[in-house]
Amino acid sequence: LMLLPLIGAVWAPTVANADPTAEEAAGRRIYLEGVLPDGQPLRGTRAGVGEVSGQAAACVACHRPSGLGMTEGNVGIPPISGQALFGGGDPVYVRMDFRFNPGLSTPHAPYDEVSFAAALRSGRHLTGRVMDVLMPRYVLSDAEVQAISAYLRTLSSVRPPGISDDTIHLATVIAPGVDEKRRQAFIHTLTTVVNQMNLNVVSGLRQKISIIERRLQSRHKLTLDIWELTGPSSSWAEQMADKQKAHPVFAILSGLAKDEWQPVQDFCEVNRVGCWFPSVDLVPTGAEKGRYSLYFSSGVATDADVIEHTLRTSHGRIMQLVGSDPVARGGGSALRRKLTEEGRDARLVPDVVMDINRLDDANRAVAALSANDTLVLWLRPDDLARLDAIPTSAAQVFVSATLAGDEAKALPKPWRNHTLLVQQLEPLSRRNINLERFDAWQAASRVPLVDRRMQSEVYFSARSLVATLRSMLNNLHTDYLIERAEVGLSMFEEMQVQDELQAMMMSPVNKRPPTQTMASPAELEANTLALKMQQNHLEDMRRRGGTTVYPSLSLGQGQRFASKGAYVSRLNPEALGTIGEPLWVVP
Repeated sequence: LMLLPLIGAVWAPTVANADPTAEEAAGRRIYLEGVLPDGQPLRGTRAGVGEVSGQAAACVACHRPSGLGMTEGNVGIPPISGQALFGGGDPVYVRMDFRFNPGLSTPHAPYDEVSFAAALRSGRHLTGRVMDVLMPRYVLSDAEVQAISAYLRTLSSVRPPGISDDTIHLATVIAPGVDEKRRQAFIHTLTTVVNQMNLNVVSGLRQKISIIERRLQSRHKLTLDIWELTGPSSSWAEQMADKQKAHPVFAILSGLAKDEWQPVQDFCEVNRVGCWFPSVDLVPTGAEKGRYSLYFSSGVATDADVIEHTLRTSHGRIMQLVGSDPVARGGGSALRRKLTEEGRDARLVPDVVMDINRLDDANRAVAALSANDTLVLWLRPDDLARLDAIPTSAAQVFVSATLAGDEAKALPKPWRNHTLLVQQLEPLSRRNINLERFDAWQAASRVPLVDRRMQSEVYFSARSLVATLRSMLNNLHTDYLIERAEVGLSMFEEMQVQDELQAMMMSPVNKRPPTQTMASPAELEANTLALKMQQNHLEDMRRRGGTTVYPSLSLGQGQRFASKGAYVSRLNPEALGTIGEPLWVVP
């Protein structure tokens, strides 16, 4: 998998200067695109594969935009940034992460131009050993070798903004229009987690500082600025640029928006600032092609993709009843766009906007649907409740839980008979198991619980960023931050699950002291029941896919959404809740 090219992805790693020389530019194109200066494809041979050329032969596929390498399973790709290859500073150490073993790359003596050319052409390491078969043996001229060398010397060579000797400067972004209680809960949750992380860094509590971290002085404190944006979104770019100029930050940690987020993503992409898992439902269109912005999911676009995927076997008309807020409109637009891409937009009838003053429009549109048709509801709870004034039809109904909330509780009972719920979050019973660690933290930290989903997302965002920063050692570069997330996010989740299981098994609750008196039958029965409940709980914990509101989170090379699908479940027509086992759909 690690050898698959990044088709269509043109990366722009941080380099030493904004105006590269012609030689550096030529090397950049070879490294990123697999294209030689004369426009011909880069060519090489790989044992067991044969000839590779063009993008498939480009160095970036394995050594990544940062030049600091990667791991895939038990295979480690070493760093080849200029400092790692040619010296000129402290040795470059990177964590190889063979599963949970934090092994390190082994520094070597500096290459010169002769040994570097031999490595590229014949796969010969400067020590004389033959390199792994994954390393292509390239056909390159002296000038092309020199161009690659010039470009590699620019990779990960400049300390990015927001990084000092002992501190990493972060910011979070709060967009206008956020409910005040959610805003306060967001700030309280995030600042509490960051302050606790700093306490551990300064005092060393609970987090061991390894020998290599101590020698490299790679453990940093965190500072957090809160960027509260004001006014129309057209002014946000200038506001963030001013804040970045006054107090540069390395990454945007989490973030909160009522709806629009596009200007924040644009800022991160233009300024090469990592944007780390904000809590937003309307993810910018095209976010999957970005370099530096990571999201929990694609927001309401995920719901749209799952609905389109589920409708592939149906043949009737499709109508959307859309709320007036931007997130609802975004869901409707995403489904329309997806149906158009798949060539099935002819089945769409015009959308109907849910307007309290024009309920007759919705009434007539719903009445015109037949049993072969589909109605998609992009509605908030208040709008769902207004459907009580509209008679149901025989059409199949989909409702987005991102807008409607858990189990679409506001949907009138007559509407629940033919309705499927599209829910990205774990069903509530499983979600409670996933969030045991967060719930315990929230109670112990005395952070008021206002929005469990949002606050647990913030908790995960901060903890996962700190874990990723630690894994980077002193290689604090934005490209490397994203690369470490791509290979390490699922490992972070697995480690959290294992830590919780171990803590539970070591808990005094699971270690009953011996008793000197004979238990009564009632006590024996109670003890047996308690033991069975503990065992069932432990088994539920083992089956978890993660520690968030989502079933599981993971990234791969070039992926920007950590959760990939949603559950489709049938609403209970007689009461609240759902019936049957939900179907997990990854479109």
